[in-house]
Amino acid sequence: MEHDQDEVLEVGKASGRGRRRAGWILVLVVLTLIVLHASTDRSHRQAVPGPSPSDLISTIPDGRTAHAWPTAPGACGADTLLPIVSSAPPAERTGIQVLLGGDRLRLVDFDSGRATTLPDAVVRPGEYAAVLAGDPVTAYATTESCDESAPYAMLRISVDHRVSVIRPLGPTESPLTDGNRVWIASFASGIDNPYATIAPVAGGQPVQLPHGFYASAIVGDTIVGQMQPDPGISPTWLSLVDARTGRLQAKLEQHVAPLAVGAGQVLWTSGCDDDASSCTLRRRSTAGGETLGSPLPRPACCGVVSPDGTRVAFLIERATTDSQFDGHPLPPVDIAIMRLDTGRLEIVPGIELPAKSQPGLAFTGRGDWLVIALNAGSRTRLLAWHPGLRQPYETTPLPGPVHDPPTLVITNR
Repeated sequence: MEHDQDEVLEVGKASGRGRRRAGWILVLVVLTLIVLHASTDRSHRQAVPGPSPSDLISTIPDGRTAHAWPTAPGACGADTLLPIVSSAPPAERTGIQVLLGGDRLRLVDFDSGRATTLPDAVVRPGEYAAVLAGDPVTAYATTESCDESAPYAMLRISVDHRVSVIRPLGPTESPLTDGNRVWIASFASGIDNPYATIAPVAGGQPVQLPHGFYASAIVGDTIVGQMQPDPGISPTWLSLVDARTGRLQAKLEQHVAPLAVGAGQVLWTSGCDDDASSCTLRRRSTAGGETLGSPLPRPACCGVVSPDGTRVAFLIERATTDSQFDGHPLPPVDIAIMRLDTGRLEIVPGIELPAKSQPGLAFTGRGDWLVIALNAGSRTRLLAWHPGLRQPYETTPLPGPVHDPPTLVITNR
C-alpha cells in the first residue's frame, strides 16, 4: 500500500555574524560573480526550471523564509490545500465499511482497501455525489455540479446497491438527514414566499416553519436552525422547531450556530470569538432540560456526534500557525474528540489540516472508531482512529476528486 509522505523542507537562516567576519572576502566573491554573470550564456540561464507551486518559498517580514502550504489540482479546476498526515496501515481488524461520495459512489472495506463502485449512471462527468444517510434500509445522496446553474438531484441507493434519481432539487431546497430518514427543507425565497417548509422524502404534506427560521440540521423530529424574524434587526437565535407542527420549541442562545447535532442532542460553542478563556462547548437535549458546558481551549466547528451520544468529534484551531509555513496567515486545525460525560478532550495525532478545510467525519455504531475522509486533490484518503493509537490507520487511497467536504457514512452492507 502506498502512502503519501508530505515533506516540508526547512530553510535555514543566513548567519549575519559570519558575513561580518568575512566582509572583505564577500566583496571579492561579489566581484567574481559579476564577472561570471556577464560571461554566462542567457539561454543556459533560461533552461533552469522554476519551482513547482507547492515548493514556492516566500520571504516574511523578519527576513526568514517559509514554504507555501502544499497543494494539488482538485475538483472543478481548483487547487486543493493538502492535509499533512502521518499514518500506518491497519494493524488490527476494524470491521469498518464505508459508503463514500465523490465523483462516483463507492462501498469501501477499510481493512482490505477494496472499493466497489456502485453500478449507476446518474453521477455524470463533472458531477459529485454527497452521501447523506446509510443503514439500515436505504441510503440517500445528492449530486452537485461544477456548473453551479445545473440542477441538483436527490438519489436513492437501495439495499442491492442500485442508484436511482428520486427527484430534482430546486435552488431553494436542501436535504436534511437524521440517520436513515431524510427531509427536504425549502427556504423562503422572497415576499411571495416568506416562509420555509419541511417535508419528509418518504412522503407527506409540507410543514410551514416560523417566519425567519433557517433550518440547518434535524435530529429526531426536531429541526435545529437559526431564527431572525427581521433580517435588519438583531439578534439571531439558535432555535429548535418541531418538524411535525412547525412550532417553535426553544430559543437556546443568541449569535451562535450549531456545531453538531445527533443522538437527541444539539451542541454549539459560546464565547469563543470574544475571549479564548471563555470558550465553551455547550449541549442540550432536544427534548429539553439543563444546558451543560465543557471548556474549550480554542474555537471549534464542524462536528459529529457518536450514535450512542457519548462522544463528539470536531475541528479545533491550533494555538499558533505552523512554523513550517510561517507565511500562512491562519493557524491550521486539528481533529478532536471529546467525551461528553467527562469533558475530556483528545487530539487525533498525525493529522494537520489547513485552515478552513473540512474533512468527512463519522463514528462507527458504538463510537469506538472515528473514520476520517480527507480531500487529497485527485483522491480521497480514508483513515480511522480510536483513543490509544499513536497514529491513525490509513487504507488504500481512493482515486477521483471530491467536491468539498468529502462525505461518508458507516454501513454494514
